[in-house]
Amino acid sequence: MNDSEIISLIEQRFSGLSPQLRQAARFVIDNPETIALNSMRSAAESAKVHPSTMLRLARQLGFDSYDPFRDRFRDWLMARGSSSSWSGRAQTLRRQPRGSASATLVENMVAQEQDNLRATFDADALEQLNKACALISGARRVYILGLRSLFPIAFYFHYVCRMFMNKTVLLTGVGGTFADELRNVDSNDVLIAFSYQPYARDTVKAVKFARGRGARIVAVSDSRVAPVIGPAEVGIVVSNATPSLFPTILPGFAVAQALVALLVSESGDETMAEIARSELQLDSFGVYVDGRD
Repeated sequence: MNDSEIISLIEQRFSGLSPQLRQAARFVIDNPETIALNSMRSAAESAKVHPSTMLRLARQLGFDSYDPFRDRFRDWLMARGSSSSWSGRAQTLRRQPRGSASATLVENMVAQEQDNLRATFDADALEQLNKACALISGARRVYILGLRSLFPIAFYFHYVCRMFMNKTVLLTGVGGTFADELRNVDSNDVLIAFSYQPYARDTVKAVKFARGRGARIVAVSDSRVAPVIGPAEVGIVVSNATPSLFPTILPGFAVAQALVALLVSESGDETMAEIARSELQLDSFGVYVDGRD
């Protein structure tokens, strides 16, 4: 059942719904983007109904829980394409209360981030994180890729890993050299790709190229059917819903942080020595302000 079928079903059953369910149903029909981009609690608050009302509406329409109901609207929003989705997000934001009432928007964002993190770090994610750590530890080189809004995650992961291992390569494409940076990738290497819809073409091409050369792929993305997940040996799916303009990158950052923590926790004495050497080198450069300045 897609979004249009859901809305058609709501319209067919509308007259038979209770007043509270009608209020929720009317909100769903008028604000499908809000349903796609927010948690059940946030959507209920915007619709001025109790969260349990949203759940009862989803069940009335044949869904076991609210999440599959919301996923249909997310799929619809993703299928509309990037510029349309951003415009829709912007319009949704502009319809939010302003002034002192804008605190509700911030509260909804915080609540959604909490939901995202809980949804991201399920039992399957822990298994995938451990697999990723094993691949990274055994690799000759670790290529790290995150383009456009996801570049900060890739840079963070590369930056922190360089504190204790010297085999990470951050793919940036500076000066148009994106293809050049992958020239020597082979079966001894791992490529870690962070990729959200709308999926950057160069990220998808890099994953296909590296996989074709025998490299192992660790993909962090927003969907089980994302183009980077299929070729991946390890696929970590994050929940990135948000009422803000772009999909949130916080869960992706949390995955990067978790990977770093696991790598250090399972490392040996050489890692501790490498961290000590990195600290000494940074100190010799006077990189950070201290009490002597």
